[in-house]
Amino acid sequence: MPVQPEAARCEPERFFAGVRRRVREPAGPPGRPAMTDRAAAVHAWCDFLRARIAEEQWAVGGAASAPDGIAVSEWELTEAGEAELGVRAGDDVLLTVRTGRGPWADLVVAEHLVRAQPRRVYADLTAWVNLVDMLDHWATFDPVATNELLTVVLLFADRYRDHPDYPGRDRR
Repeated sequence: MPVQPEAARCEPERFFAGVRRRVREPAGPPGRPAMTDRAAAVHAWCDFLRARIAEEQWAVGGAASAPDGIAVSEWELTEAGEAELGVRAGDDVLLTVRTGRGPWADLVVAEHLVRAQPRRVYADLTAWVNLVDMLDHWATFDPVATNELLTVVLLFADRYRDHPDYPGRDRR
C-alpha cells in the first residue's frame, strides 16, 4: 500500500473538518478583529507551536552556554589524529563519538552533531517563530494566505504529533 505523502497528511482542510464558519466575538487579545472559528483554530495552533518552540529554545540555550553562563565556542570536529573522534568547542571536548559501527559511522554522526550545534538550531527556531507569527497575523485577515502558510507550518508541527496538547491529535 503506498504511503501518503507528508504534505497530503497535513492539508489545512483536514484540521478544520468540524469547524463551522460563523463570526463570533474575538477570542484573542483586545483589538484583534472579530474572527471565525477557523481563525480561532489557527490561533490555537500558533499558541501551541509558540509554547513548543519556547521549550526548545530553552533547551538549546542551555546547550549553548557553560554552567557559569559563559557562551560556548562554535562546535567543530576534533582534529584528525586525536585519540578520540568527537565534538569540540574551543579547547573543550564536549563529547566523544563511538557508534560501535566503525570510524566511518563515527565520523558521520560527529559531523551531524556539529551541524546541529546550538547556534544553528536557535537560528532555525527563531525563523520558525517568525513563520508562526506571520500565520497568526494572516489568520484573521486573509484566508488564502492562511491556508498556504498553515500547510507549511503543519509540516513543521508534525514533529509534535505525540505531544498531549497537539491540536490535531483527535483528528489523526
